[in-house]
Amino acid sequence: AGVVAGVVAGVVAGVVAVAVAGVVAVAVAVVVAVVMWGVVAGVVAVAVAVVVGGVVGGVVAGVATLPLTWFSVVASLIAFALAPAKDNRLFIITTVILIAFSAQNLGWLSALIIPVTLVSYYRIFPDYYFISLISYYIFPHYLLKLFRFSDSTNRRLRPQTAKILFELPPYTSELLWIPLPNHARLLISEFRERPQQALTIFQYTQTFSLPGFQITLQNALPQIVADQLKQIQSIPELIFTANSDHPILPFLISPFYHLDSDSNIHTPEILLPRVKPELYILLPRLQTIIKDIQSALENENIALRERGLEKINDKVVRLQSQLSSLGLKSEAIKRWTPVLEHWQSVIELEQNEQHKLSQGELINPFQYGNPVRLDQKNLFKGRQRFANEVVRRVLDRDRPTLVLHGPRRCGKTSFLYNFPRLLPSDILPVFVDMQSSAITTSESDFCFGLVRAIHKDCKSQGVQLPNIPKRTDFQASPYTTLEDWLDEAFAQIGERRILLNLDEFEKIGTAIRNGQITLRLFDQLRHLIQHYEQLGFLLSGVQTLEELGPNWSSYFISVVPIEMLYLELNEAEELLRNPDPDFALGYAPGIVEEVLKFTNCHPYCLQLLGASMVNQANFNHTDFITAELLQASINDAFISGQPYFTNIWTEFTGTTPEEIVIGQELLLQVAKTDILLPITTEIAEKVLTRLLRYHILQNINGGYDFEIPLLKQWVRERAVRS
Repeated sequence: AGVVAGVVAGVVAGVVAVAVAGVVAVAVAVVVAVVMWGVVAGVVAVAVAVVVGGVVGGVVAGVATLPLTWFSVVASLIAFALAPAKDNRLFIITTVILIAFSAQNLGWLSALIIPVTLVSYYRIFPDYYFISLISYYIFPHYLLKLFRFSDSTNRRLRPQTAKILFELPPYTSELLWIPLPNHARLLISEFRERPQQALTIFQYTQTFSLPGFQITLQNALPQIVADQLKQIQSIPELIFTANSDHPILPFLISPFYHLDSDSNIHTPEILLPRVKPELYILLPRLQTIIKDIQSALENENIALRERGLEKINDKVVRLQSQLSSLGLKSEAIKRWTPVLEHWQSVIELEQNEQHKLSQGELINPFQYGNPVRLDQKNLFKGRQRFANEVVRRVLDRDRPTLVLHGPRRCGKTSFLYNFPRLLPSDILPVFVDMQSSAITTSESDFCFGLVRAIHKDCKSQGVQLPNIPKRTDFQASPYTTLEDWLDEAFAQIGERRILLNLDEFEKIGTAIRNGQITLRLFDQLRHLIQHYEQLGFLLSGVQTLEELGPNWSSYFISVVPIEMLYLELNEAEELLRNPDPDFALGYAPGIVEEVLKFTNCHPYCLQLLGASMVNQANFNHTDFITAELLQASINDAFISGQPYFTNIWTEFTGTTPEEIVIGQELLLQVAKTDILLPITTEIAEKVLTRLLRYHILQNINGGYDFEIPLLKQWVRERAVRS
């Protein structure tokens, strides 16, 4: 009663005081109005002055006389209302004015207004509790609209129990320092209802540096991502979740979409501090599954696509059983198990579709267009003898530079790809593709590409090396930067050795002739060979160093050439009969022997003819190759392998147009008559030497014949003179 009386008395006193002042103001206003604006303007001015002055004066006078408790409530509400301005000066001015109002009435106790306004202005307490309890039932529609949530979410969030009252979004608490209870649940709910609007809220909240909101994001993010991954209904949608064009996920977990494969950034603390560890455990595995699905569906053979999806589904099942062993908590396991189960069902639906298309089609595992990579170990046969020879030479005290040479498509690149499983663990092979224009554009690009390849391949073999310097560092000083990095790298690998495999190394000479690289590169390579005992070189190409010219043979000392030709007979037969554990193609008696003879165990020709036989079997709805199907497969191979045969016909028959014409005439003679007429000119002798050098022709008992009968038949039936 005393408080109410005080307020009433204050208001009355204020109104009286203002009324007196108003009379004076009226007189002045009337005179001014008559002179300048007229009687109407004067009356309006008087009315406004009376009303505003009376209200303001009454409120100020009444509040100034309030006891400390009620004055603190008023001060906190004022500071709370001004908080969205986020201006320290406004806070200081407001606090000073409030203290001045209450100083006469409260004395030194007015200083207590400082902590009151501080708490309210900076939202140090969860103000939304107070708002929700008092105002939620009074203005529920207004508040929900204020929080910017969708209508469906608003309907769902209308209070049924007191617990729901605390699930409010952040817009009234942008300065809150402590976590908001259940805020994460509401954010998750909005993502389920209207993800694009929720993403806007999410990104807006990310701008807050206060820990309370960051905890909200951390708690909500795993469930939001899991919900997004569970919503997919088809394989295309599943694949699209790994695409950087996805409308939601890249904005939530951007590092998982923009990781540099050569980067050393691995830890969650560096990548995205507010992401729970479960995402770092699961998302890379899920992205690998998506990549495997893409690879499987890109296979031309339907049966291989079906089998690939089956293996991927098994991987999903295994991952589901491994969740607990991966260190995930029960809450995370409960969250991700439905996602994996849903993915499994989606993949199974695609498996069924592929099965309908395959109609019992055989798997075609043979690959003749590209090198056989490390993960295709069943398709890569033999070559252990070459691997043993390389190891012996690498460990040689003289540390010679090895030159692996041989005809096109004889399996050199496949051999280099499969090197890691053929070599002991103390030798780290590094594959460098010199056909990439990015590495031969300049010397700085060469050094940068070399370091990047070493870092990448060593990492794939479980060896972590120093961070890769920036490309700009190499541009300023390529060789110094390269050697500095190598010094650090060799200090970390201990007794191990790095074997650099420069595939298609002749491209360096091409870059030098084009002026992209200078002979300084040869000086640097020779320096590395001589002074870095932990570094070895294996150059792979068609030609030997002597054939490339004096620049090569003079710069590379202690060179050991190793020629790679065809597979051993048993290796070639193993490739035809067992290119894959599930291979079901059978051969009539003598067919395998005929194929081995026809291809001379040349790896490319074996793969080419093997793929053609599977295609013919599928076309004829059989799993058994007869002599008739073998002949049809040869015709099919001539079409599929046209680039290979044409390359030999146009590029390996000579280096000049005149030589090419003579070379093609020589091949046609042998292909059609089995006789090579006597060589009478010097240029023809040179061409014949070239054909023998690159294993197109061979000398047999004083005569000449093709090394590969399949090539001979192609020349006889399909070759066209240049």
